Amino acid sequence: IIVDDNSPDKTWEVAEELAKEYNGIKIVRRPGKLGLASAVVDGLKHADGDIIAVMDADLQHPPELLDTLLNTILQSNADVVIASRYIEGGSVEGWSFWRRLVSKGATFIAHIILAETRGIKDPMSGFFMFRREVVENVEFNPKGFKILLEILVKGNANKVVEVPYTFRVRQHGKSKLGIKEYINFLRYALKLSGYKFVKFALVGISGIAVNMGLLALLVTFGLDVAIAGGIAIELSILNNFTWNTLYTFRDRRTDGVIKSYVKYHLAVLLGAVINWIVLVTLTRLGVFYMLANFIGILLGFIANYTLSELYVWMKKVRK
Repeated sequence: IIVDDNSPDKTWEVAEELAKEYNGIKIVRRPGKLGLASAVVDGLKHADGDIIAVMDADLQHPPELLDTLLNTILQSNADVVIASRYIEGGSVEGWSFWRRLVSKGATFIAHIILAETRGIKDPMSGFFMFRREVVENVEFNPKGFKILLEILVKGNANKVVEVPYTFRVRQHGKSKLGIKEYINFLRYALKLSGYKFVKFALVGISGIAVNMGLLALLVTFGLDVAIAGGIAIELSILNNFTWNTLYTFRDRRTDGVIKSYVKYHLAVLLGAVINWIVLVTLTRLGVFYMLANFIGILLGFIANYTLSELYVWMKKVRK
């Protein structure tokens, strides 16, 4: 099934000629550039098989690997098999340092924002195979070019397997990636997560307000700063825990209020330690202490969010 967005090189014409010679080739011609992810969704509507493969048509995804993907999904009883650049045996051919950095950064962001991608080395892959039942009754809202993320998050996959491959240099045409696509990816990932990362940040800001406000109030009433600070910090933690339970992670199961509250304390404690270590270390290395503290707060926030998703408000991570 070849989905062509009215490409100027007349790919669809070549495909139609091939369809006359080879049975089974289907061409889905669309009026203009509608995006790779939506092309996959449209192509899926024309697929008859129980196992679906998705790949690019520019030979960056080696067609000879299809046999390996199919054998793997059948023999391992996997729901999704991903051709991975980032497991042992996999590689990328001809990429610049910047392109590698962007790819690794996108994977890192996906792991932080989308719990379903953790444990998967290459959730950004565009070359993969899955059972049709994985996407049954799933409503896709594909934006950009990373449909695999949506399948992993919304689909019914319990077992995901990765096999290595080498991502090749593009033989024809040019990459469509640009700053707009990178921005769209970030918006896409946040939307898939239910904006939990943003919600967690908003709750954190409210916690800072509670902390600062209570500290000022208690000191005004004559309480010692050390004691007032301890009370303010504890109540700000309670504030964050309450709002994260009711707002950010309300769709996640917990282990009971008291146990979850203790686990949350352990999670934010690590973030506080990271913040302090980064602040002290960078300051000693000559970094301006305000900048060092900001970096520490940012890293502490990421640690707190990750532990909150994975440890306090757990969600099943597919492997």
